[in-house]
Amino acid sequence: MPLLRQLLLKRLNEQPVAVICDLSGLWSVDEACAAVFASVANHPASRWPETNLLLCCTQPAVAAVLERLRTPQFLPMHATVEDALTHAVARPPYLRAELALGPSPTAPAAARRFVRDTCWSWRLEEVDDPDDPMEWVWVQDLVDRAVLVASELVTNAVLHTKGPLRLRLVLRGERLHLAVADQSPRLLRLAADLGDPEAEGGRGLAVVEQLAVAWGVHHPLEGGKVIWCVLER
Repeated sequence: MPLLRQLLLKRLNEQPVAVICDLSGLWSVDEACAAVFASVANHPASRWPETNLLLCCTQPAVAAVLERLRTPQFLPMHATVEDALTHAVARPPYLRAELALGPSPTAPAAARRFVRDTCWSWRLEEVDDPDDPMEWVWVQDLVDRAVLVASELVTNAVLHTKGPLRLRLVLRGERLHLAVADQSPRLLRLAADLGDPEAEGGRGLAVVEQLAVAWGVHHPLEGGKVIWCVLER
């Protein structure tokens, strides 16, 4: 069991799309050894909204042990290798990630890293047709727009509000929803133009107006405000 756990974690740390365990040659297993799959599936190395460790082709006796451990409730098990591969490349229909930020000058840079890393972990930079150069342009454009919008909104929040901030990303299909929450109910006016395109920040809502297909402001009951926008591929 320790050797199996070490091998699985080594493979997961390489950050593949998935690690698929074909158990067709395993005819029996005790519960202590079978528990290794659960411990690896819940390890931080197993990224992705649902674990990217998949099991397939389990023999009846092995499947019975895994069911007693309730493994199928949190670890995908598939009848064939082909089914596991299909599941591995399918993006979940709804994804969400959130980052808490302090009102610090380093917050915009942290927001940019968070958005780019999250888009990477959600595989937003994958393309349907790798041989089409325009596919790469369209996909990278979405990520770049999300990074820019997040940077501008967090910069404005740091400059003009006090207290903690929250940056939220939600993916629904091909639409990326982005929101920044702060402690001030006051909304800055929309600038007439973008000004200096090389500036670090300060263009805020003008950038949102230009790059998003929709945007708005929400005032939650607990106070403050949330500026949200929607980006499309």
